[in-house]
Amino acid sequence: MTPEAGGERERILRAATKLFAALGYDATEIGHIAEAAGLPAKAVNSHFGSKRDVYVAVMERVHLSHAAVVEPEIKELKAAPSDEKISVLHRLIDRYIDFAAENPEVPALWMHRWLSDASDVSDLEAQYVQPLAEFVIEGVIPVRREGDVHFMINSLIWCVHGFVLSGVFDAAGRRRGPEDPRALSRFRAHMHHMVHRTLGLPGSPP
Repeated sequence: MTPEAGGERERILRAATKLFAALGYDATEIGHIAEAAGLPAKAVNSHFGSKRDVYVAVMERVHLSHAAVVEPEIKELKAAPSDEKISVLHRLIDRYIDFAAENPEVPALWMHRWLSDASDVSDLEAQYVQPLAEFVIEGVIPVRREGDVHFMINSLIWCVHGFVLSGVFDAAGRRRGPEDPRALSRFRAHMHHMVHRTLGLPGSPP
């Protein structure tokens, strides 16, 4: 691949990521992606072949960026001595929250899928989500005293995605999301408390 071709491909992926995150797969057309990338539609087809191929490439890239952040933390959790596992687990929670807050297009893309967007591309959860979730569950199970780890992990993901994309209402009815330091701090503490209580961990959440 020439540097020029690589540059065009990157422009297409960035444009497509923003559009799929904002509009969803079903509402995004090849022409929209090409226009946002500043390229003719034939350039998108030349690099990817179809809108579906663009979408699969976007989701693969999103997954790899997500896994690059989460997997090292999970490996550390699995390797940590028993008396350190709880603090490592809470660091994993913080890292996931930070990743989602810094990359809101990631929760937006998955949120669209939860609403049946791109229903004809049906294998992404099995390919990307489930293996990573099981990896997390394997790391968490030795720490757990009680509770359903599978539902706890999913609840954490739902809460993080919802907070990043929609925030929470304050007493005055204004939405406060991750861009508000106080709201972010309160949300982080709440997630620590939820996980700590759900798993029946000893002591108070850090």
